[in-house]
Amino acid sequence: MSNYIVAIHIVELIAALAGTYYYFKTSDKQMKIFIWYLWFVVVVETIGMYGYLLLNNYDYDWFIWLKNSVICSNTWLYNIYSFVAILIFGKFYLKIVNRKSSKNVIKIAILLYAIFTIIYFLISGTFFIKSLPYNVFLETFMVLVFVILYYKQLLSSDKVLLFYKLPVFYISSGLLLYYLCTAPLFTFDSYFYEVNKSFIKFRHIYMFIINIFLYSCFTFAFLYTIQFKKE
Repeated sequence: MSNYIVAIHIVELIAALAGTYYYFKTSDKQMKIFIWYLWFVVVVETIGMYGYLLLNNYDYDWFIWLKNSVICSNTWLYNIYSFVAILIFGKFYLKIVNRKSSKNVIKIAILLYAIFTIIYFLISGTFFIKSLPYNVFLETFMVLVFVILYYKQLLSSDKVLLFYKLPVFYISSGLLLYYLCTAPLFTFDSYFYEVNKSFIKFRHIYMFIINIFLYSCFTFAFLYTIQFKKE
C-alpha cells in the first residue's frame, strides 16, 4: 500500500471526525446525513483495503477461498459505494433545497439513476467484475444537478450574503470541483492506463491531490463554520 493511499485514508477519517464534532456542537440536522456519508466512506475504504492483502500469497484456507471467490476483486464494494453515495447526496440536497420544482428534479434524477443501475447489473451480470459504464460521468452529472439547484436557491435568497457561514456552500463547491476535475481524467483512462507508465504516475498523483483537496474542503466546512453556529 502506497503512502498516497494511507494519506487519503487519514484525511477521510479527519473529515468524518470533524463532521461528528460539528454535529455534537451544533445539532445541525441538515448535515447529519452527510456526516453519516463521511463515515460510510471510511468504512468502505477500510474494507476495500483487503484488495492489497490479496496481492500476497498465503496458504491459509480462508485466504485461498477469498482469492478464488467472486469477491476477489473489491469492484463489487465500490459499485455499492457509488450507488449509495449518489442516493445519499440526493437525500442530502433534498433537505437543503426548498423549492418543490427543485425537489422533484432531484427525485426524478435519483429514480432514473437507481433504475438504470439496477437494471444494468441485473442484465449484464457484471456486478462483481466491473463498474457501471460511464459511471463517473453519470455521477458528475448528478452532482452537477444537485449543486446547481442549491446555488440557484442560494443566489435567490438572503443567505447569499452569508454564504461563508454555510457548511453546505463549501461542501457543494468541493464536490463540484472534484467531479469536474476527475471526469476528464477517466475519459482517457482506458486508452493510456495499460500502456503509458507516465500516465499511471500522473493519475496517481492527480487523484491524490484532488482527494486531499476534497476532504480538506469538508473538514474546513465543519471546523470553520462552527463558530457562526454559536452566534
